[in-house]
Amino acid sequence: MAIRIVLTVNRELLHFIVDGKRILYTDRKWQKWIQCLPRDTNFLAKIKGSRNVFPAVLTQLFEFSKEELAEYDNAKDENELANIIVRDSGLKGCKLFSKQEVTLDGGE
Repeated sequence: MAIRIVLTVNRELLHFIVDGKRILYTDRKWQKWIQCLPRDTNFLAKIKGSRNVFPAVLTQLFEFSKEELAEYDNAKDENELANIIVRDSGLKGCKLFSKQEVTLDGGE
């Protein structure tokens, strides 16, 4: 089982999937899921190469301090990771729209 989280910020919907220790992200402007944690080696390049498709507030969501990364690494399960995402995104101005358990079919 995975957990799907939908957040809102400035009338945009942000979609996260927590699958084990993997956290994936997408929104209406991206066609595919992007792995944000553990960080994909091309993650920042994809954001910078988007030619300002991402508003500044979204790029700030993906800046993590060493303490935040340690907290993500020390999370025991998907529910704990999902709660950390909701809490951290709330501190950055996002609001929880929905949170539900889903079954991934391999295509995300």
